[in-house]
Amino acid sequence: MEEKIDKGLNWFDRALQIVEKYKFKTIFKAVIYILIIAATIGFIKNPTWIFEQYQTWLDKQHNEAMIDREHIDMKIHTIIEKLNFKTNSARVFILEYHNGTESVTGLPFRKCSATYEAINVGVMPIAHDYTEINLSLMPFASHMATTGYWCGDIHEMEDIDRSFCYRLKASGVEHFTAVTIEGVDKPLALLIISYDERYVEHNCEEVRENIRHCALELSLLFEINQQYGEQIKR
Repeated sequence: MEEKIDKGLNWFDRALQIVEKYKFKTIFKAVIYILIIAATIGFIKNPTWIFEQYQTWLDKQHNEAMIDREHIDMKIHTIIEKLNFKTNSARVFILEYHNGTESVTGLPFRKCSATYEAINVGVMPIAHDYTEINLSLMPFASHMATTGYWCGDIHEMEDIDRSFCYRLKASGVEHFTAVTIEGVDKPLALLIISYDERYVEHNCEEVRENIRHCALELSLLFEINQQYGEQIKR
């Protein structure tokens, strides 16, 4: 037992002498060099290891972003379902702005598509009819970019955007309210509440208050969703 203790003390004394002789900085550099050499040898023996680890990390980030985005989507659906109930409207839907293919100038076409929809009892969904709408063919989008809010009967919009007016009429819309969902530096979407011949009775002031409150909630969720979308694309 004493021999083991003596050996341990001798090794400890040697270590102290080495540190004293070569100084800590020199030893630290030597350790770094050894680690670099070991890593280099490991890479030569298994060159794909680093890339495999990086891909594993990317896959993990992608999966986490997908799960988080699904949770955000559920929250958005819950918000517009509640808005549909509170306002007793025929439907609530969101036209989300996005980029399309590029023109010959290299600039992307700006478009919008219905990405979320909540409908009342007996109301047919229309989201599938509102996809890839070119914003250059939708003056109402420019109007909303300036005013941020709209409330009125469908015929009142005819002078602003006849094409979008007739599209809404074809969907049975007689009155609607819209508000812009604003992002940090740009508009992100339009939140629209529509009424038809069966769902007509509503209080405009209450609708205005409810839709603006929801637009603020949705703004934060859409910003988060965009971040997740960027992670998923990587």
